[in-house]
Amino acid sequence: MSDLPRTPRRTAARRPRRGTQTVEFAVVAPVLFFAFLGLIEVGRGLMVSELLNHAAHIGARKAVIQKSTSSSTADVTSAVNTFLSSAGVSGATTRVYVNDSEADANTAQQNDEVAVVVNIPVSSVTWVPGGSFLKNRSLYGRFLLRRE
Repeated sequence: MSDLPRTPRRTAARRPRRGTQTVEFAVVAPVLFFAFLGLIEVGRGLMVSELLNHAAHIGARKAVIQKSTSSSTADVTSAVNTFLSSAGVSGATTRVYVNDSEADANTAQQNDEVAVVVNIPVSSVTWVPGGSFLKNRSLYGRFLLRRE
């Protein structure tokens, strides 16, 4: 009997584990998907924040450049909205401050500080369906210049 070849027995460690890759993927995929989606949302938020800063710069420049007729807050708002709509962003609110108090842009005198603040709710710019966990928050851009 000792001359007979021994056949290897299947043990629990050698048994094929069918479906393990599927289960591992089912556990890991949602985590990776939400991390990737969060990364896209953060990038979108930063992009919109920079657009708002640039729009505030355009509005502040419009408010401080001295012309024969002064620029009003309506002109500033129009310039900001034109820029933002060309960038695909809508629903922003523009406020003009002269020497730290909200006022019409045409009331600014020479060397007065004119600040333009542009706000937009996060829910207006998010790409996540159903809103974001920051849906009650706002993004804003602010720029301050002196009247020439």
